[in-house]
Amino acid sequence: MSPFLFSLNCVLPIFLIIVLGWALRQWKIITKPVVEAFNTIAFNVTLPLLLFRDISVARLQDIFSPAIILYAIAGTLLTFGITWFFAERFIKSRATIGSFVQGSYRGNYAIIGLFLIVSILGHTGKGALITAFAVPLYNILAVIILSIRSKNPQKIKLRKTLRNIIKNPLIIGILAGLPFSIFEIPLFSHPQTGYIASTIDYLVNITNPIALLAIGASISVAKLKSGLPKALTATMIKIAASPAVFTGIAYWLREPLGFSGEDLLILFIMFGVPTAVASFIMASKMNNDEDLAANIVLLSSLLSIFTLTFGIYLFKSAGLIL
Repeated sequence: MSPFLFSLNCVLPIFLIIVLGWALRQWKIITKPVVEAFNTIAFNVTLPLLLFRDISVARLQDIFSPAIILYAIAGTLLTFGITWFFAERFIKSRATIGSFVQGSYRGNYAIIGLFLIVSILGHTGKGALITAFAVPLYNILAVIILSIRSKNPQKIKLRKTLRNIIKNPLIIGILAGLPFSIFEIPLFSHPQTGYIASTIDYLVNITNPIALLAIGASISVAKLKSGLPKALTATMIKIAASPAVFTGIAYWLREPLGFSGEDLLILFIMFGVPTAVASFIMASKMNNDEDLAANIVLLSSLLSIFTLTFGIYLFKSAGLIL
């Protein structure tokens, strides 16, 4: 299979399901309550089970890599800090700054990212473990920027934020899987627990379809109106500049940091996935520019089809992935 066809086969199914979700919403087959139900099921049940399964079947010593975790955190913090620095100088509206910065760094890694990693590598491995660090970091940074740069500035409640992170179902799923990984408990391979493994597998298999349908159904083309230059700038930071810079640096430092081709791919996907729909929800609830947030989600979702396909094509052509 050619590298281009390989990359298309990995990326297009994700976005075709998102487009289907959008179409079903327009046809009123999927309604707002259904979208909310899909999101609730994916976030609270099936996605935590997916992370639990992928962590529990892997050996911790094989997937735990301080270098890739610290690099992912550092890249996110740098994107956040640099974007905020320049936004303060070029954007006048404080509420717009919050939405702009959040849209520039906060990716939909837990759903689209993990789906892509599984499609390409056949497993999540280190990609699943990174979720335990990326998701809390995304939330903490969002609370900081949206609280400080808001129509009505709010006091940052980090204690409440940390408490919510600890109760986050994704974090719970990862933590629950760690003992099985550390002590190599064969939950998914032992014949006496086959019914448990099968039940979890059945539920995990519906994660991506319902989550991607919900993403598509949440996208509103009607909101694509004012502020397009800002939305396009944030989008290009998120899906082009950030993955190009940080994947490029990681490739340059791959030998001293011990990064494999799979590690580089995971980093590329983490930095290159489109902006998370949750960014629009948080911007709306915290009195920020919700129209700009919605525009960034829409544009990044559309344009990342091309950037992700091109990036995966380069990985395949260079022989970094099989």
